[in-house]
Amino acid sequence: MNRKRIHLSALLLALALLLPLLPGRAEAVGERRTITISAVGDCTLGRAHQMDYYQSFDYVFDKKGSDYFLRDVREIFLQDDLTLANLEGVLSDGVKRQRFFFREKEGRVDRKRYCHLGRPEFLRALTRGGVDLLSFANNHNIDYGLQGFRDTVAACAAEGVPLAYYDTVARVDCQGLTVGVVSVDLTYSAAETAEAYLRAGLADLKRDCDLIVAFLHWGQNYKTEPGQEQIRFGHLCVELGADLVLGCHAHVLQGVERYKGRYIFYSLGNFCYGGRLIPKDADTVIAQQSFTFLDGELQRDDAVRLIPCAMSSRADLNDYRPTVQTGKEARRILRKISARSELFGLAFDADGRPVIGPAEDAALPPPPVAAEPLVPEEIPAILYTLLELGEGDAPGDRGEGASIERTPQNPEIKKP
Repeated sequence: MNRKRIHLSALLLALALLLPLLPGRAEAVGERRTITISAVGDCTLGRAHQMDYYQSFDYVFDKKGSDYFLRDVREIFLQDDLTLANLEGVLSDGVKRQRFFFREKEGRVDRKRYCHLGRPEFLRALTRGGVDLLSFANNHNIDYGLQGFRDTVAACAAEGVPLAYYDTVARVDCQGLTVGVVSVDLTYSAAETAEAYLRAGLADLKRDCDLIVAFLHWGQNYKTEPGQEQIRFGHLCVELGADLVLGCHAHVLQGVERYKGRYIFYSLGNFCYGGRLIPKDADTVIAQQSFTFLDGELQRDDAVRLIPCAMSSRADLNDYRPTVQTGKEARRILRKISARSELFGLAFDADGRPVIGPAEDAALPPPPVAAEPLVPEEIPAILYTLLELGEGDAPGDRGEGASIERTPQNPEIKKP
């Protein structure tokens, strides 16, 4: 955030020196501030455990360094005020792969089919590219058990990257205003668990934040339309005070909805994604929205833009370098998103701007505000449930590794 504030401070100083020289300047203009947020979807810094080292994210990082990955989008991220992404995987050294987990949503034990692991220094691929804050409530944060989760949190803290996950919300300063982020998972967690985290996080952020973003991990892989649960939770986020709702997990682009004057991006697709060498669908976007405050009050407008991208600069395989698309390819991606947004009566023009229909009623009752600050647990309770660990269990006793026999057919395995 410092790099962006430094650039902005220099600009504001120049404007302050020029303003007294302008003729006819109104005396009472009101304070106007604008915050621009960019958001991208799944970022896997490393590889799936089935992948070979050669041609993997790890191999490319070792050969080309951290500046390689986001070099084609870095200027976009440096020019905004806040860049958000979903961290889809674990950053750790020397941990055991998680082989089974309890899927709370369905009430059964499943095998962990895909586990994503990278080294802690891989985080620089994002930070050197301008990413400021990460969501981490998703189905891959337990790929390497509790130790992998802890190591990832520690790696982000060491790099100075705020993380939002479950009952840990993030706050950052932008233009002298506070932006809050809550991150919730709906793929492994039961809906009631996810809703409890969402309500607590948003109520806490409403205490002192000027702008609130909800980042949700939801839906089904490769499904191009959001399900009813996504739509319900997207609307709930807005009703509980979110000004912007971002979605990921489907690995493909889904539609965009304008609900009560707030935008819901149901799936941003993959972005810098090391989990697959040959992408099933390389289309992705950078979603941007600018928020204007007049005398501290957020103004409702539609300053939204989609920047079409491919998750790789090559068409034949994934080189882990997201690239902005132009011309025919850009128009194709925007048409795809428009088609998937028809469900919500929304479309995007050739510049990636929303085509707005009749005005809607944007009024909402005041959302609940927490009386006391939210105190997050060091390890969110949902992780103990998913790993079938009691809070007194040492990591590795039950949930991590393959030291005990656990199969989906074992009737003795029950929710703790």
